[in-house]
Amino acid sequence: MKTVFIKETDDLNEVLNSFPDEKLEAVFPHEAVFRQKVFIKRDNLSVKGNGSRIVWNDHNGMAPGFGTSASATLTVEGSENTFCNLFVENDFDYPRFSALQGEDLMTRRGLQAVAVFTQEHSTGTVFRDCTLKSWQDTLFCDGVEESYENCTISGNIDFIFGRSRAVFRKCRIISLGEGFVTAPSTMADKKQGLVFEDCSLECTPDVEKESVFLARPWHPQAKPGVCSYARFENCTFGPHINSGLWTTMHDSKGGTHTPEESRFSILNCSKIH
Repeated sequence: MKTVFIKETDDLNEVLNSFPDEKLEAVFPHEAVFRQKVFIKRDNLSVKGNGSRIVWNDHNGMAPGFGTSASATLTVEGSENTFCNLFVENDFDYPRFSALQGEDLMTRRGLQAVAVFTQEHSTGTVFRDCTLKSWQDTLFCDGVEESYENCTISGNIDFIFGRSRAVFRKCRIISLGEGFVTAPSTMADKKQGLVFEDCSLECTPDVEKESVFLARPWHPQAKPGVCSYARFENCTFGPHINSGLWTTMHDSKGGTHTPEESRFSILNCSKIH
């Protein structure tokens, strides 16, 4: 295994994608800030973040046709990549731009700003002891299989979403405003989608009671064959979580998808009042 020690002046795309045919360990300096947009286009990368931060501020509406996935601060294309003790943020100014569009969540457009995006063919991605932060669409789980252990993930609308089988263990899931924690787009032929085990669902002090739903079923481009999956097991819910737990979602062709036609469940969870 090759080991590289990253300097604050380094181009992360160049360093993290070096030695593509070998296993690579990349050691970040302690608590440095890298304002860069990063694409991991390799396999077998191990990142020791040491509390460093990767920050960028693209968003879906910044240009016609730009798209949600293109806004990601960190994109993972390869497989068997591990990230430890790293802070990844999309610091697009969601509060200011959403205020310009009004109070109705359903009428806001172009405000998706992804922190981490795992691409379709990536698998074996692991985030451990990491912090992922944005507002709408913080974490786009679209790979084959991935896991998040002891991480903190913050956002407000659909801030954990996608078709991956993604397991979240002992994570803090923090709502920054009213909205929806997850929007899975699991294919019907997949046994599992988004799975939360021993997680704490929390919120900032300004979030109102009963203003956040656990999940709504995302059917991207009204794609057939989707049967959204989200399971919460041994989790604790703050008072911000709506007692109804789940809600409907509309697709781009006007169709309505309901929790009843989805695979949403809780097991041994409790609510803190």
